Amino acid sequence: MASILMKVFQNLPRFPHRRYSVFCGTNTWDEFYKTLRYYLFPQFLYTDQSVIRSYEDSFAAAAGCAHAYSFASGRMGLYAILEALGVTDGDEVVIPAFTCVVVPNAILYRGAVPVYVDIDPRAFNIDVAKAEAAITSKTKALYAQHTFGNICDVEALRSLAKKHGLYLIEDSAHALGLEYNGRKVGSLGDVSFFSTDHSKYISTGLGGMVTTNDSRLAAKIAEIQLKSPFMPVNDLRKSLKLFMFEYVLCSPAVYWIGELLLKIFFKLKWVFVFNDELQVNKPVGYPYPARLSAPQAMVGISQLEHLENNLRHRLDIFAYLEKQLNWNHGVAFPGLRYSFLVKDRKAFEQRFLGRFNLSIWFTSVCQGRNLNWEQIQYQAGSCPVAEMVSKHIVNFPTHQRIDMAMFESEIEANLQWIKTELAF
Repeated sequence: MASILMKVFQNLPRFPHRRYSVFCGTNTWDEFYKTLRYYLFPQFLYTDQSVIRSYEDSFAAAAGCAHAYSFASGRMGLYAILEALGVTDGDEVVIPAFTCVVVPNAILYRGAVPVYVDIDPRAFNIDVAKAEAAITSKTKALYAQHTFGNICDVEALRSLAKKHGLYLIEDSAHALGLEYNGRKVGSLGDVSFFSTDHSKYISTGLGGMVTTNDSRLAAKIAEIQLKSPFMPVNDLRKSLKLFMFEYVLCSPAVYWIGELLLKIFFKLKWVFVFNDELQVNKPVGYPYPARLSAPQAMVGISQLEHLENNLRHRLDIFAYLEKQLNWNHGVAFPGLRYSFLVKDRKAFEQRFLGRFNLSIWFTSVCQGRNLNWEQIQYQAGSCPVAEMVSKHIVNFPTHQRIDMAMFESEIEANLQWIKTELAF
């Protein structure tokens, strides 16, 4: 505890000022207030099916799908998908070697094998040409991940899946509300999942969703959801407490000290998050998968109502950065984060430390695990591009708490230095 406090204090400014987090940038005071009512008054049912169903219906519309089923986290949604597809012992799922560790974990929880494929160094998505070489007689599914909101080559992956008789799982965790050739992300594969934790396009604190237009798969997902219990009340209340703490303490006006307070709350276990990143067996301390609660669904409904403004703000920031840096060759979209490669990431983080906690993704081929890759079936050196990218990537936040005038001022003051630091 003392070492954590010392490290944080060393990085704190000597006086209060506005500092920005990458988290919790889309929530509203009304959502905080309604969550507080759920927390204080137990007569508000955590299992209110009408609220949950309303949220799922709204989410299905946002994803251009006929069916949507909520779960307590995105990783649980992925696990439910794998179960519905019949992925089991010895089956293989082809995934990018630049992802969150919860992706291979979910595959391992099913007794299956994640097969890693290298990525494109600029879009950070799976290299489709290399994906076909990874397919074997044991392959059950291909994985279409839209990294940081960069839409992957879905058409090529869909053709590849059809050619080999495979399912196409769409990882839409970073891409809610985006479109590809006139179709919504979440409707581009056989089945898709989203995350709605505090780092994503919308935040319900914790949460996930599965979407599909396949009625047969929908029936299986519905069955899995129905047999899944809700989270224990104590854990749920701690997660609601975290949602409220983060809404206040990640505000730019107080984040300079709020970051420290949040670390203390985590250390004291006053709050709850899923923390199975280093596990390779399905968690047993809480239901897995579990269902999303009514207060989280209530926040989700509100978040979807504001999604258009959310995306417009992200597009403004992304377009501004793209005009300055041209990382995507002039293509601008409302990305979850604006990501690019630099020569010296440590120097980059230090340069902006006073204004941002960048909390950079993905600093490992499987974010959340930095050692013992063999435990998740990854062989060091097998995907050199992904390993290189994980050492050089940085990303700026685009959420609604980022003030555009402040952002432009910070970038313009450092623009020439940033350009000299670009790795490509």
